[in-house]
Amino acid sequence: MTSRKRTPVKTRSRIISKRSQEAWGLLKLVRCEFTKLKRKKFILLVIVAAFLFPIPLTMLAMNGGFGGLNVYDKLFGMIVSYGQALLLPSILGIVASMLFFMERDHDTLKNLRTIPVSATRMVTAKIIVLFMLGLIFSLASVAASMLGGAFVGNIQGVFAKLCISAADGILLTAGTLPVVIVIVYFNRSYIFSIILAFFYTILNFSMAFVGLQYDTPMMKLLTSILPTPIIYRWLLGLFTSPADSFYAIIEPKTLPLPQVVIIIAIIALISYMAIVRIYNKRED
Repeated sequence: MTSRKRTPVKTRSRIISKRSQEAWGLLKLVRCEFTKLKRKKFILLVIVAAFLFPIPLTMLAMNGGFGGLNVYDKLFGMIVSYGQALLLPSILGIVASMLFFMERDHDTLKNLRTIPVSATRMVTAKIIVLFMLGLIFSLASVAASMLGGAFVGNIQGVFAKLCISAADGILLTAGTLPVVIVIVYFNRSYIFSIILAFFYTILNFSMAFVGLQYDTPMMKLLTSILPTPIIYRWLLGLFTSPADSFYAIIEPKTLPLPQVVIIIAIIALISYMAIVRIYNKRED
């Protein structure tokens, strides 16, 4: 029997050392991108934004607007379903324009070409920052719901709610990458990018909360390819139960989390590859 050739120990150690250096270099790029945003006080703004939407919802719950039991669960469901879906993609669109336009505005792209940092790694660092901000926003939303829950009812199931909110934040961030393609491709002004991000957010939001009510072929197509409606179909299954009178209508529209993750991951991967390609052409 022929024995397999083993990679020499020195060669393996070199490979591991090279990969660790690449990972460390990527972490440095991520820290650099965070530093840029920190100077503009935008990280604090992301956290503050997560607390804005729960305020009117908490007031509504305190006035008995939700009705029934488990008021805190309903408050959390409203914050995740409405607050994160409406605010997070808009905020991430603005952050993406800042991350991808800073080098252009300060004319530092030509300086970056002289150092051994590929466009792929730069894009990867910027997108990692977007995902980290999406996670920060989602965790801040849970904190906001807990503050509101202290006024309207008993706080319960915190760990489960942290997991749900974190998953929702990551999925929404991944679903925002298609609009980042357009922002990077046109490379226009901040106002153009902000308007584009708001339009994309409203389109997704309206399809999630209005489009699912219609069974026309066009609506079925849009709610099956747009990220927010796909994510919302998973949330529908979490925040409804067979005891609800409308469960028979909603149940066929729900999607399990693994299916949602696969669809959103495909959208995110295609978007990432397109952003890298566009950014590479800009450097050339």
